Amino acid sequence: MILSRRQMFKIAGGIALPVLSAWSSIERTLARSDLQPADLETFTVIGGGLDTRPPGLQLPGDPENADVFIIARLHLPTGTMRAVSVPRDLYMEIPGYGFDKITRAYDHGSKSDGGAFKAGSNAIKATVLANFGIEADAVAVATFEGFVDLINTVEGVDVVNPYNLYDAEFPTGDHGIEEIFYPAGPIHLDGLEALKFVRTRHQDGDAGRIMRQHLVLMAMLAKTTSPGFVDRLPDLVHQYRRVVRNDIGASRRLALALAAPNFSVESVEFADLLPYVYSDTTSAGMWIYSGDWSQIPTFTQSFLAGATG
Repeated sequence: MILSRRQMFKIAGGIALPVLSAWSSIERTLARSDLQPADLETFTVIGGGLDTRPPGLQLPGDPENADVFIIARLHLPTGTMRAVSVPRDLYMEIPGYGFDKITRAYDHGSKSDGGAFKAGSNAIKATVLANFGIEADAVAVATFEGFVDLINTVEGVDVVNPYNLYDAEFPTGDHGIEEIFYPAGPIHLDGLEALKFVRTRHQDGDAGRIMRQHLVLMAMLAKTTSPGFVDRLPDLVHQYRRVVRNDIGASRRLALALAAPNFSVESVEFADLLPYVYSDTTSAGMWIYSGDWSQIPTFTQSFLAGATG
């Protein structure tokens, strides 16, 4: 399903933040006379929202799953970007680790090397290359804790919830469950409330969760670009740049920073793979999305290349 270009801000945590972070520190970067921007025309990045529990609540063996998984391609000369959202439960081969949900790729790689980000990012890249035929230049993942901090920093967001939303078993950070309820109509959300709002899917599945992610991130975009916040945005982005783990590299960050002013909401296209997946279970009884792999790689490659839209 191809979505509105304005909905690109679903990926703000995973992709836009490292780009804006580089942009906000461009003067410091340019001050390094030995650093030159990479010669980039296109740049393919995998963005994600990393399900990592806060310090003190992380237990030995807790997974770091990519709760949001997006493949995006930026064309720097024209300031355009096209991005495909991949369902986190889509079942595929994770090279070196067998078959599993794509959400598990980062965790498999990271844990193989003592929790190292580079090993996790390499596993994500290998998984995307093996299954989608797409070679990514970089990986950027944002933590849930960082998302909460960012929403609180802009003093919360206001959204119009399209219908009553209830979840009797929303998972908590301490491995328990809780009830959550959001009434239909205008609501104000602080950081933690916004995180729960965009993560719950027991009532309406992945389609509903994607819709709510769009609502919150568009509300955040509106807030941060309002007269009261726009001047503070570079400092806010720089302050929270460390909530994003990435392997973009200094010279490529500089190239992205120099190109950032060319990008706009209107220059972005966004799609997802929901039309190509269906509910299934593994032989061990695990619920998954199976995919139509005769269509998924071709669609994804064509969309990112601009041939489908």
